[in-house]
Amino acid sequence: MTAIRTRWHHSILARAGLILLGVLLLFGAVTVAINLHYNRARAEQATELRLSQLLDTVESTASIACFTRDDVLAGELIAGLLRNSEVLSVVVEADGVPLADSSRQATDAAAAVTPDSRVLVRDIYSPFSPQTPVGRVLLTPNQALIDQELRQETRILMLQMAMQLLLVALAFAAATLLLIIRPIKAISDRLHGMDATRGERLQVPAGHRGSEIGLLVADVNRLADRLVRTLEDERALRIQREIDEQRYHAIFENADTGLFQIDHQGLLSSWNPAFARLMGLSSETRPERELALLDLDWHDPQPLAELLSDCRNTGGNPRRDSGAQDTPRTQSAELRHTHPDGVERWLSVVLTPITDRSVQGVLHDVTHHLEAEQSARRLAVTDRITGMANQLGLEQRLRALIQASDPEAEPPRPERAIALVLISLDNFKRLSSGLDPAIGDALLTETARRLSSGIEGANLIARVGENQFALLMADPAPALEIERMLEQVFADAQQPVFIAGAPLTLTLSGGIAFHTGTVANPVATLFQHADLALASAQAGPGGPICFFDPDLARLAQERHQLETDLRHAIRDGQFVPFFQPLVDLQRGALVGAEVLIRWQHPQRGLVPPNAFIPLAEETGLINDMGRWILESAGRQLAAWQHAGRDLYLSVNVSAHQIPKGLTPDALHELAQRLGFAPASLALEITESILISDVDGAQAWLDAVRARGFRVFLDDFGTGYSSLSYLKRFTVDRLKIDQGFIRDLATNAGDRALVEAVTAIADSFGMQVVAEGVEDAEHVRRLRAMGCHYGQGYFFSPPVPLDAFSEVGRRIPELMQPFLDAAPGSNPEPAS
Repeated sequence: MTAIRTRWHHSILARAGLILLGVLLLFGAVTVAINLHYNRARAEQATELRLSQLLDTVESTASIACFTRDDVLAGELIAGLLRNSEVLSVVVEADGVPLADSSRQATDAAAAVTPDSRVLVRDIYSPFSPQTPVGRVLLTPNQALIDQELRQETRILMLQMAMQLLLVALAFAAATLLLIIRPIKAISDRLHGMDATRGERLQVPAGHRGSEIGLLVADVNRLADRLVRTLEDERALRIQREIDEQRYHAIFENADTGLFQIDHQGLLSSWNPAFARLMGLSSETRPERELALLDLDWHDPQPLAELLSDCRNTGGNPRRDSGAQDTPRTQSAELRHTHPDGVERWLSVVLTPITDRSVQGVLHDVTHHLEAEQSARRLAVTDRITGMANQLGLEQRLRALIQASDPEAEPPRPERAIALVLISLDNFKRLSSGLDPAIGDALLTETARRLSSGIEGANLIARVGENQFALLMADPAPALEIERMLEQVFADAQQPVFIAGAPLTLTLSGGIAFHTGTVANPVATLFQHADLALASAQAGPGGPICFFDPDLARLAQERHQLETDLRHAIRDGQFVPFFQPLVDLQRGALVGAEVLIRWQHPQRGLVPPNAFIPLAEETGLINDMGRWILESAGRQLAAWQHAGRDLYLSVNVSAHQIPKGLTPDALHELAQRLGFAPASLALEITESILISDVDGAQAWLDAVRARGFRVFLDDFGTGYSSLSYLKRFTVDRLKIDQGFIRDLATNAGDRALVEAVTAIADSFGMQVVAEGVEDAEHVRRLRAMGCHYGQGYFFSPPVPLDAFSEVGRRIPELMQPFLDAAPGSNPEPAS
């Protein structure tokens, strides 16, 4: 690159020199003027000082001349003073009268005496009286001589100043040339030949690493770096743009998705081969031929025209007021198109506005996708096993029927416009338990077949649960006819079904509910009503079919409220333990008590256990209640044993607590923590616990007894009462159910059974507890049979702890008549 030359008067050195010259001249002029003024004043002061000293030498002579008025002496004095070149003229006055005067011969105008000439005045005093003035001497200095000396000094000063300023100028010029001009010139020359793209950069001149020139070089290098990066980025963008264009063209030509553009007139301006293939265009059809998108074989071109209009109306047209641009909004739709080969396809059309009311579009075949969606929708509402509708399908159909059953419709619909019947295959779990899953599927399929063939007038039959089906009827028959139809279907269903060669009998029950009015959530409400009716049919003695009654909803609400209150009772500690004494019938002594839980409700008062124990077992709250009653019993046992009382307590254990809810280790930890003997706590279990899981129950029973706890078999005689269970399961006592004790005096069968149980227990080394001892006759007969213990209202009803001590004191008195009576007598109990 050719270097650019500057004119000499444009150079930094010339400009700086001119500025420096002006500054130096101004500085010199000011300096000379100041020095001239200062030297003049100094010279005048020095002259006056010397002349004053000269007057001092002649003052005594002047005093005599003035005192004597001797003009001759005065003239001699003046002549002596004029011999000094610095004296221009002298006047001697005596008492204000000139005594003598004389002046130097003037050689030029500057040496003449003028009115403006300065005069030195010396007062003369009498030689005899220093205080008495006798005259004065007036001496005029020679100003011309003073000015001559000043001019000489000024010339010397100006010469010195000129030399100094010249040296300063030369030094400044040299420094500027060396420190500024040459480095800048070197930088300029290097910059003209530097190729920044090859990594070349300026070098900092020597000695300028931290100076402004060094900073300038660094800034130039950084600027070069940014420029190089910008160029590299621009080159990379250009290359990427070329790659993108190539990729776009490759995608455009080879994509399976149809791509096209439409101009502002609605004509196709370009398209790719995939678009031509989807639209059935021939290869000869090219953009030169005017072809509109709407002219293709659409099943209904109107939606496409509206889509195209919406896309253009919402496109990114410039705003004239702000210069901003709207964000293009994509419009899409799925439209049906007939291919030239006659096949109809569903095509997804996506339109995006571009500039000048043009539109670009994407087109792809969604036929298989829509078919898959429709299949998925069908599967979502279809049961896999039976092929019937499922819960979702039933709800959709029910919701549609409810929306269609407008009470204001003409003609008005009957009051019971929709009926929902829930049918349960009650014995499904028992029939399919432990069998191949295919057998369970076959049972469900056969049930569905029998329902479909036996039920008339159903709008929809669906499987809505593991073993539940539903019938949906719009404008159903009267309730009695529906009931008769279901009875016939249920009767037919009891015919044996042969699956895998085995005859199986189906047991069905049904609940019926009607949609009769407007409710907040009609679908859920109708299902709830039908479910309540089904539950009532399964639980009640009225038969396998039940219609919904508002009382069922009320009872369900009460049950829900009871469950809520029960949870609050567990949280707030509303339970209290009651104790019913256990009496040794042979010794007539109190030996313990059964701990019974009671609920002290804050509003309802004392709630009996049969009102909440079944619900607690059903909801799982029995585990929390069981832990609470065991804690209460353990604390009371520890208190009795600490006081020296030898009593035991028995606690009822629910089947829901065994084995995980009440582990042997937890019982052992409870006894250790509260400090009572394990043998003082007895756990009362029923026969149903033993047969529900024989192996698990036996392991739990053995572990509990191994830790020292006792086990009572409660309600013996009401269940299976198999002797094999007594042989296999070792328990400490059998508790005979009160149903066999109530009629002991009048029913020979009950007496025989009690005697047999007592004998069997003795043979197994067990003891017997008779429950429900109500009167003295019961006590007498039980004692005679050899029954060991008794429990019942004859001794005491369940009482709270503060009343139990009094009950314990009364029992010996109550039993004493039986102990005193002779065998075979019938004593009267003490009142």
